[in-house]
Amino acid sequence: METAIAMAERSDQSSDPKRIPKVGAIIVAPDGAVLGVGSRQADTHAEMDALSHQVSAKTGPSGATVYTTLEPCTPGVRRKPEESCTKRLIDANIKRVVVGMLDPNQDVCGKGVLELQRHNIEVELFPHELAQKVRLLNEEFVRAQQTLGLSFLDADPSGKPLTIKLPQIPGQYRFRCTCITHPGNDIFVLHESRGIFWPQRDTRLRQVPDQVGRYPVYEFDSWFGGTGLQWVHVVRANDLAQALIRYYDKVTRNNEHTRQKLNLTPRESEEKDLRIGYPGINMATLPRGLDRQASIQVEIVR
Repeated sequence: METAIAMAERSDQSSDPKRIPKVGAIIVAPDGAVLGVGSRQADTHAEMDALSHQVSAKTGPSGATVYTTLEPCTPGVRRKPEESCTKRLIDANIKRVVVGMLDPNQDVCGKGVLELQRHNIEVELFPHELAQKVRLLNEEFVRAQQTLGLSFLDADPSGKPLTIKLPQIPGQYRFRCTCITHPGNDIFVLHESRGIFWPQRDTRLRQVPDQVGRYPVYEFDSWFGGTGLQWVHVVRANDLAQALIRYYDKVTRNNEHTRQKLNLTPRESEEKDLRIGYPGINMATLPRGLDRQASIQVEIVR
């Protein structure tokens, strides 16, 4: 474990310590022989580095133990799933993995351990004292991974509202942003105007391909139903909040379907409480369960 920590200290974080953690890994054969060591580099994870640069070529890693300071990544967070560390360890027939700390990235946290256990690989954790050493090595990374680290590309550096001109109301606008961590399925977008909130439909943040920069670029589409000053909030929702947002979406879709099926006029829809579009939710502030990741004030004009 101490050797893995020493390897972690050799990691290359020069490109971005908020995205690249310090990670070390060592592969040990059942007889105690060291088969390989590795550290996190800009484009290579420590486990992959250890597997590809074995110290001993006399025996393969089958049945070996891997000591790694950070939970191995899962296919869901890699552009090439087959290159995930859990996949590589499973394919290498590793018997046991000893982990320094769980990955603070919410798309990985705990999932790497479960994936290894699902393939009958024993998983253990470093003792507290050594785990704390690993955490201290990665303080900046841990802090950054607790949020999306989202920044709107169209935002005015002075803090003035972003002016959005739409040819008609309601109308759609595409936002572009950068994120330090990958946005998962628990990320939603809400609009706010004078204490009324509108959860937005289909606001999955899509990564824009072939964008060269420090952080990946994402985009999402949002609909505005009126003019004037409004806020756009990107939030992370817990399980209960996700269920409520999806229920709201289901109700609005059912109302819209019923209105179309009955061929109701707008006035008739209001009388039957089948309001057109998206009825707002009156809230003084965001409720518990919704963690604001970023906000931008916009002024909608025709």
